[in-house]
Amino acid sequence: MANLSIENVINVSVSAVGQGAGAYNTSNLAIITSETPEASFGSDGYKIYLEPSDVATDFGSGSVTYAQALSVFSQQPNILAGGGYLVIIPLLETEEISEAVTRTESLVQYFGFIATDLSDEAAIIAAGSVAAVTSKIGFFGSRTAADLDATGKFDNIRLASLDKARCLFYGGADDLSVHKFVAAYAGRALSTNFNGSQTTQTMHLKDLAGILPDPTITQTLLTKAQDAGADCYISIQGVPKTFTSGGNKFFDDVYNLLWFVGSLKIAGFNVLATTSTKIAQTENGVSSLKSAYRRICEAAVTNEFVAAGRWTSANTFGVQEDFFDNITQRGYYIYSQPVALQLPSDRAERNAPLIQLAIKFSGAIHSSSVIVNINQ
Repeated sequence: MANLSIENVINVSVSAVGQGAGAYNTSNLAIITSETPEASFGSDGYKIYLEPSDVATDFGSGSVTYAQALSVFSQQPNILAGGGYLVIIPLLETEEISEAVTRTESLVQYFGFIATDLSDEAAIIAAGSVAAVTSKIGFFGSRTAADLDATGKFDNIRLASLDKARCLFYGGADDLSVHKFVAAYAGRALSTNFNGSQTTQTMHLKDLAGILPDPTITQTLLTKAQDAGADCYISIQGVPKTFTSGGNKFFDDVYNLLWFVGSLKIAGFNVLATTSTKIAQTENGVSSLKSAYRRICEAAVTNEFVAAGRWTSANTFGVQEDFFDNITQRGYYIYSQPVALQLPSDRAERNAPLIQLAIKFSGAIHSSSVIVNINQ
């Protein structure tokens, strides 16, 4: 008797899930160095490090590059807490920082960058402009008090609205102290693990390991730094602490928002890229995208970048009652244009209907005032 195949009755095919993009990493930091590495560095044009001792091997223990790497990894927490790494990129001959960032954008992934040289105003503006279009953050230091003056270097960065160029002031007689402060600040600042609970942070009043308070800071200089949008490292009644400014936006607002936007891009891409059939141009299809974006919003609530609150802007959209209820209860609102109202031209191009998000920043408390009432 013939033994016939079961496939006459049941046929099973396996559909593999498409590969999606990895999580958006905001903890990878680059040092763009003008120092020449040893042959051990290799010929790739960059090298990734997870500890400072390897940097000493490639650049020498007396190099600025190593001093900065040591400052980065000495912070607790540091970039490793967010799953990041340190990448070092040697400058090409006559190359500016902005040109190096543009050249290496597709060569190796990094989110923040610092340099082994102090940059002039034109170089910072150029690098800050590149950071703005590449969704990166650059950290730039100065030890010249005049840079804090009205229309000084740092104030002009603020006036140019280059909030992705973070200005850091550390007065004194040598450049190395500034470089170590910038590296320490960046190492601490990019340490957020956005996948956790209550993990977002402000850089205000934080400790920086291995950095002494700036001995040149007076109340006058501190006020100028606040106005110019520059962060400092000062002594408050003998306690060393960072002191931040919102003049060019607070660092955490810039940093957190870049994570949020980048994560939305990855989430939307992965919905489309990992579906073995298709996402239909229907309300159910749009709901798949909105669900992915909602997961990012929920992560933002969990890590306390976003929080429930009162919407104070005059700009609203969607169903106004739902808008205010969602902001008040969860801190975010998601609305999509009905598929039935989509333009035929957009439908022909297979575009999703417009999806709009509103989020309420959780903010951070940096100071407090107290009134004491006395009764005798």
